[in-house]
Amino acid sequence: MQKKQLLILVGIFIVLALIILIFENPFGKSEYEKKVEEATVLFPDFNKEMVTKVEIIAKGETTTLTKQGEKWVVSTMDDYPADSEGIDELFTKVAEFNNTNLVSNNPKNQAEFQVDSSGVEAKLMGSDDKLLAHLFVGKNTPGFLSSYVRVADSNNVYVGQGYLQSVFDKGTRTWKDRTIFDFNKGIVTQVDITSAEETVELRLDAENKWQMLKPSASDVKQTEMDNLLTTFSQLTTDDFAEEKELSEYGLDAPISTISASLNDGRTATLIVGKEEGGKHYVKSNDKDTIFMLFKSNVDRLIKKSETLIEVVTPPETEETIPSEAVDVTPTE
Repeated sequence: MQKKQLLILVGIFIVLALIILIFENPFGKSEYEKKVEEATVLFPDFNKEMVTKVEIIAKGETTTLTKQGEKWVVSTMDDYPADSEGIDELFTKVAEFNNTNLVSNNPKNQAEFQVDSSGVEAKLMGSDDKLLAHLFVGKNTPGFLSSYVRVADSNNVYVGQGYLQSVFDKGTRTWKDRTIFDFNKGIVTQVDITSAEETVELRLDAENKWQMLKPSASDVKQTEMDNLLTTFSQLTTDDFAEEKELSEYGLDAPISTISASLNDGRTATLIVGKEEGGKHYVKSNDKDTIFMLFKSNVDRLIKKSETLIEVVTPPETEETIPSEAVDVTPTE
C-alpha cells in the first residue's frame, strides 16, 4: 500500500515538473525579459545635465522651475528654492521611460488614460528653451503601481513604473523646497526650550553627554536627546502659510521656542505660533517664510523636562536582619 502511494506521489511530481517546463520556461527567457532587452527609451537624447528649465502644466496652471547656477528655483513662486530631490526624481523617471509595454496607439483613447490635457503635461528644456523632452503623464494603471505615459508628438501610450502624477505634479504641496533646517546635529552644543510652563536648558558636557541645567540639574536620556536633535536638524515643513501679518500667526508673541547653538557660531531657532486646523504656524530665525507644522511634530521638539530627565534607579540591596533580632545566646 505504501509503495502504491509513493508511485502516485512520484507521478504527480513528474506532471507538475512538466507543467513548469512547458509554461514557465525556467531555462529560457520569458517574453517580458525579451521585451525589456529589446526595449528602447522614449527619450534617447535626454541628458538631465542639459536641462535648465521645466514647465509643469496641471489643472490649467503652469509651474515653472528654472536652474540658476547650480540651484533650482520655482520661478512662478518668486524664485523660491525648489525641491531639488523632487527634480532629480523627475529627471530619473524621464530617462527611464521606455516602450516595453504599449497599451494603445489610438488617439481616441488618450482621454481615457488621461494622457492629454486632463493629465499632467511636462516640458523639459535646455538652453534657448530647446525642447529636450515633452510628455503627458496620465492616471494610474489598475494595479496602482504604474501609470500611463505618452510622448507629446506620438499617439502611443505606454506604462511607466510608479505613481507618476505625484512625481510631476506636487499639487498643493507645491515644488517649493520644504526644508526649515538642515545642519549637522553633531555640532550642537546647547539647546534651550521655552514654553508657557517652563524653560529647559540643556548643555553638552566635556564627556559629550547631555546634561540638564534648568528647570533642575539632572542627567538626560541620551537617546531621547538624540531623537530630538535628529528631528530638529533635518526639519521640513508640513505646509506653507498664506501671507498675513505676524500677529495673525501668533508669532509676534510666540507660545514656545526651541534654539540650538552650533559650535561654528551659528544658532538655529524655531518660533512657534498659534495652532489652526491642527497645525502650528512656525518661523525660523534665518528665513522670512512662514511654515506650518502639525501639532504632533511640534510636540516632538518642544519637549517637557520630565520626558528628558534620566531617572536613575538605585541598585537593589540585600535585606539585613536587625541585630537585636539575632539570637546570640551561647550554646553549651
